[in-house]
Amino acid sequence: MKLGDLETFVLKMAWQLGSGTVKTFYTQVKPARNVSQNTVQSTLERLYRKSILTRHKEGHAYVYQPKLSREAFTAQLLTNMVSEFESDPSMTLAAFVEQQEGVSDAKWQHLKAVVEQIKNEEAPDD
Repeated sequence: MKLGDLETFVLKMAWQLGSGTVKTFYTQVKPARNVSQNTVQSTLERLYRKSILTRHKEGHAYVYQPKLSREAFTAQLLTNMVSEFESDPSMTLAAFVEQQEGVSDAKWQHLKAVVEQIKNEEAPDD
């Protein structure tokens, strides 16, 4: 899935805001980008059609919010890329982890705990 620059910017804004109407997003996007409210509305609509944002109606306006967390969305993109290149997911993950620098001990411990949890869930019952 490819996102344009404005779509990426608006999605990052959605994660920051949590949710908002077109007007909410426009007031946040306008200082950084010289775009119209209609352009922001179109961008939100495209992200909704791509199932990246959800929306519900409040009064006359839609309220948009991210469907997935930043981390879950990134994981989905990586999964798609691994599939596209027919790469081994576990080896790709290992290569990715090896390339990380500056990861705190707490985050390494969390990663180890997640791996252990997955291993335990996949282990056959004795």
